[in-house]
Amino acid sequence: MSFHTAIHQNRVPEFVSGGNLVLYNGRIHTLEKSQPEVEAVVIHNGRIVFLGASKDALARAGDSETVDLEGRFALPGFIDSHVHFWRSGLMDQMVDLRGVRRIADIQRMIGEQANKVAPGGLVMGRGWTDTKLVEERYPTRWELDQAAPDHVVYLLHMNGHSCALNSRAIEFLRPDANGPGVERDPATGQPAGPLREKIAFEAQGKLLSLLDPRVRAACLEITARQAVEGGVTAVHCLEGGRLIGDPDVKDFVTHQASLPVSTILYYQITDLDRVLDLGLPRIGGCVLIDGSPAAHTGALYEPYTDRPDTIGPEYFSQQELNDWVFRCHRAGLQIVVHATCERAIGQMLAAYENALARFPRAGHRHRIDHFYFPRREQVWKAAQLGVLAGVQPYFAEVFREMYLKRLGPERAQRVHPYRWFWDAGAVAGGGSDSFVTPIRPLWGIHAAVNHFIPEQRIGVREAVLMFTRNNAYLGFEEDQAGSLRVGKRGDVVVLSDDLFNVAWETIKNVLVVYTISRGCVTYRG
Repeated sequence: MSFHTAIHQNRVPEFVSGGNLVLYNGRIHTLEKSQPEVEAVVIHNGRIVFLGASKDALARAGDSETVDLEGRFALPGFIDSHVHFWRSGLMDQMVDLRGVRRIADIQRMIGEQANKVAPGGLVMGRGWTDTKLVEERYPTRWELDQAAPDHVVYLLHMNGHSCALNSRAIEFLRPDANGPGVERDPATGQPAGPLREKIAFEAQGKLLSLLDPRVRAACLEITARQAVEGGVTAVHCLEGGRLIGDPDVKDFVTHQASLPVSTILYYQITDLDRVLDLGLPRIGGCVLIDGSPAAHTGALYEPYTDRPDTIGPEYFSQQELNDWVFRCHRAGLQIVVHATCERAIGQMLAAYENALARFPRAGHRHRIDHFYFPRREQVWKAAQLGVLAGVQPYFAEVFREMYLKRLGPERAQRVHPYRWFWDAGAVAGGGSDSFVTPIRPLWGIHAAVNHFIPEQRIGVREAVLMFTRNNAYLGFEEDQAGSLRVGKRGDVVVLSDDLFNVAWETIKNVLVVYTISRGCVTYRG
């Protein structure tokens, strides 16, 4: 099946025609003002047909499956607005280096994995970060050669924007030693192993050709399992793109209809004609306007605290962005881009403002994803323009040390400013950026209400809305998901504790008991 045929045949994902299910004896929060809490919900052919009292629901049960919630708390199914779906499944099959503190430990773990792979094969690791290594640097090619001299070694940094390679990988890829993003050995001028940004993405794309077919086949199934375990019933999937090619998006569109979650495809290219030819209503995803502060490639106005020689690169001129955004905007598409820091955010807001001035268009819902180090006035400008934000609250917890180191304590007061978003009326939807952090909305909710900057904390209900109603709005699905109402999809998450009444510092410990997608129980805790 061709890519073009696959994407058209799978335009509307329906993994099943929909189940018939009655949930009763619960405390079900609908997130709808007209009927905020009910005891029961009846789902027929995947759609909600009744909300109300348990006795009335059971009277409508017929031969439907019934589930006694035993007084448990339930919400609309969670939505994750930023997942690299295929790559998340790939990362799960890599050596997990999260928590590693020494390069020697990386060497040991990679060596152990190499013993399980045929000589010449690909050995992959992920999740490590130089800021938590005692050496405070990337592993070199020679250190990785010691661990696996007969294999191709690829280690993805936790930020997802950089990597470390051994000599066999460098020989396979042959990067230009003088090219941007290539760290060089000071003695020889040859590539030392670490790659950053564009060249790192290109390396990953080329190395995918070495993957065992069994690894590729398992990717989507693994991510789908992770999603339903996290209480997720819908995912915004950022796939493909010029940096790593289209092997992931081809697999995704071929199998999209069989996944146990509803999905929205964000095809990560800038080619307007191709997107229009495919009939897609949106363009972009992680189209990089800047990089990541972890790699000193997030675009700042003032230098990095720990690298005063750089403010981060500029990937596009303002004129280039203005031209591309205007063409896509005039074509009626929703635009989604990756912009982490203030200078790149400023570029995108200027490009959106220019397009709207030249061609006013209500309801465009253009997005800036990440948006985690803006200036205050930029948040207000986003609200004014109707620009939406796809944000990752859990980053505030896992990358706290990095933000303080890269930006200093004063500027770090502005990272992940969720209180600013709510005060400005800017719509922000929550995501994981999986593979970077796990698909666990409860962890994102926990991080948003327990933000390490007290002034940026939001309430539990506000955080819940980020992963439900707001995300439905980001994906033009507010009539389908995000709240529980007759006619909407039968997507529900049942939790072990009352999220609105537990101590805030314990939210991360709340468990998913059931995940229900389109009336089908996809996970039982």
